[in-house]
Amino acid sequence: MTAVHALIHLHDFDDGSADFKLIGVFTSPDRAEQARAACAQLPGFRDFPDGFLVVLLQVDGARADRGSLPEDLYLLFRTLEDPVRGEEVVVLGAYLSEEEGNEGASAYREGPPEAGLEVSPVTLDERTWCDGFFTYFSDESDESVESVEQ
Repeated sequence: MTAVHALIHLHDFDDGSADFKLIGVFTSPDRAEQARAACAQLPGFRDFPDGFLVVLLQVDGARADRGSLPEDLYLLFRTLEDPVRGEEVVVLGAYLSEEEGNEGASAYREGPPEAGLEVSPVTLDERTWCDGFFTYFSDESDESVESVEQ
């Protein structure tokens, strides 16, 4: 099977919550590293340089077995609202088509009923998150924080 490299940034907050950003999905470790280096210079990312993570994903599908990938892939995500950590996002797989992603999702329907499954398109070797971010407190009396694109 052919593999791709998902570049993710996890930003942990002092209150125990976390924020997940998919930077992009890349065809090689070098391209993922180039994207990481570019993002590391942006506001927010430069303050949390240890938050970058590259996840190796095997691409499901017949063409992937022959090493041929289309320009667009479909990622399957699971999102779970945790009362302490906030929204937790996990990338479950990469697929050649939305239909294959939805079929793949059926294997995860046995998970927690509150978990949301989503199949989203991504373009290979393009950054999906191109700006920096900043963190602000939504209410000074409230310890909740948000990370927003800048």
